Amino acid sequence: MVLAVETSSPIFSVAIGEGEKILAFLQAEGKGPPSLLLTEIIRQATIQAGVPLKALDGFAVSIGPGSFTGLRVGVTTVKTLAWALQKPVVPVSSLEVMARNLKGQNRQVLTFVDARKAKVYSALFMCNGAAEIQRLTPDRLLSPEEALRQRRDQPVLIVGDGVRRYGELLRNVEVADPSLWIPRADEVCRAAQVQWATARMDDPHRLVPQYLYSKESNITGW
Repeated sequence: MVLAVETSSPIFSVAIGEGEKILAFLQAEGKGPPSLLLTEIIRQATIQAGVPLKALDGFAVSIGPGSFTGLRVGVTTVKTLAWALQKPVVPVSSLEVMARNLKGQNRQVLTFVDARKAKVYSALFMCNGAAEIQRLTPDRLLSPEEALRQRRDQPVLIVGDGVRRYGELLRNVEVADPSLWIPRADEVCRAAQVQWATARMDDPHRLVPQYLYSKESNITGW
């Protein structure tokens, strides 16, 4: 069983899964210390699944790119739990997690997440209607125009809140419903199960968020 955490967006979520089955899934958005919010929904998820933390096989966490504050909270919390319980951790890209919301589609999916300073976090994936997706490009910090040039000569679906800021560039491109723009911990859990089978796990001590930013930028977090 794996406990998965997603905190790259303002909506935190936690899931517990075993194989293909999701035993618990909770989302929360609220005021107050983010670490306390995450700790509480982890507690509620273990109650919902009827699984104590010590019974888990390991953890999975969305490492970004995304909200600097959220990623710090998510990664630090998972590192602490994994170290205390001596369990492995599977890191998962938040852009992959977002793209997995569209895995039933039969086309390319381009993530398009607002990174501020006239940039977006972006990666291109291929969805073929099956349960899994294929990555076509690495996660990158790009201008909106550069991100759109990643598209191949095939139908593409854009997903991410960068649509709100750069919508004028997307007039001739199909955009996913806003309900699909939020990365979810249940998809972190499913992605982790795939990596688990190939032993792609990290020592908790080496786990760090994936911050993508230009060298000339002075980003202090958001």
